[in-house]
Amino acid sequence: MYLGEVERGVRPPLKQKWWDDLIKAVPTLDRSAMDRLSASSRPLQLDLRDVPPKYQDLGMALARRIERQNISVRDFDRLSAILGSDPWLVADEPEKEPWE
Repeated sequence: MYLGEVERGVRPPLKQKWWDDLIKAVPTLDRSAMDRLSASSRPLQLDLRDVPPKYQDLGMALARRIERQNISVRDFDRLSAILGSDPWLVADEPEKEPWE
């Protein structure tokens, strides 16, 4: 019941110090699911103050499209392929800067 309440935004997510105990108790639960529940229970914040304008534009454009949920399946698949399949992993540094 608690996880459903977290998913609906009724309760805040469980603190990370308790995740391992919960994962042991619920075999179908894993750290990735806990990360997703935790992240989706609060607004996403990006600090765009110290990044180049092209990164700012991209971040804002993507945030607007996600908020409106108006990214086509084709574009979604292309973006996912570019960004990688695991959103929780940090990508390597780009080979060159996109504004060059």
